[in-house]
Amino acid sequence: MSYEKILDLADAPAEGTGKKIEFKHSYTEFIYELALFQMDGKFYALTNQCKLCEGSLGDGVVVGNKYVACHKDNCQWSIKKGICKFNHSNVTPSYRVYVEEDGLFVKI
Repeated sequence: MSYEKILDLADAPAEGTGKKIEFKHSYTEFIYELALFQMDGKFYALTNQCKLCEGSLGDGVVVGNKYVACHKDNCQWSIKKGICKFNHSNVTPSYRVYVEEDGLFVKI
């Protein structure tokens, strides 16, 4: 696991919204695509791909500051835990987001 910068603070999503981000891992050079959200002043990150239809969660609609609805099939995923609202056995990976002076970071 490594500590990776994913975004500058100036580019962070506004409160109550999300956005799709891509970054290259500094060691493996693997490209990651995450959905980043800001809720109640905290940041949350999920793997961007909906496990049911492969739609983008970062392009989805935030529902009640708790879920994001996939833009393709409207399936709802917990922003904090990555659990599907309608089938708790479906889980998409979630990542803890760290806020530093020079940006947002995740351990990945």
